[in-house]
Amino acid sequence: MSSTELATIAFEDAERATVATIRGEVDLSNADRLLEELMARIGATPVLVVDLSGCSYLDSAGLRVIARVDVRCRDVGSGLRLVVDRGGSIDRVLAMTHMDEVLTVDRLLSDALGAALEGVGREAPDGSDGGAVEP
Repeated sequence: MSSTELATIAFEDAERATVATIRGEVDLSNADRLLEELMARIGATPVLVVDLSGCSYLDSAGLRVIARVDVRCRDVGSGLRLVVDRGGSIDRVLAMTHMDEVLTVDRLLSDALGAALEGVGREAPDGSDGGAVEP
């Protein structure tokens, strides 16, 4: 897949977690489809892991998807963990919007899955349970 392709999403079940791997570009043209697919998987397992390490672009519509998924996970008592490459474009967007302060961000998929196995779903970086990001 080239870095200019629109987003694709694939799901895989792991122990205590559903992994959603998003690759390509997330923007207004595909955000609603991704949101629909993610919402359908919330609650299937205790933790939803959204792997964005293969995502090359995330605009405000993509941030809104993450925020809405976060709120829904909180509503049903599920954990949400994002996998984002340190220093990459998605990491920078999350930092600029301060979403990295209220979402649980892991650098490696193995770290997110390990935390899911330990029953750790959504601690904020300061150790609190974070705060829901409004959509």
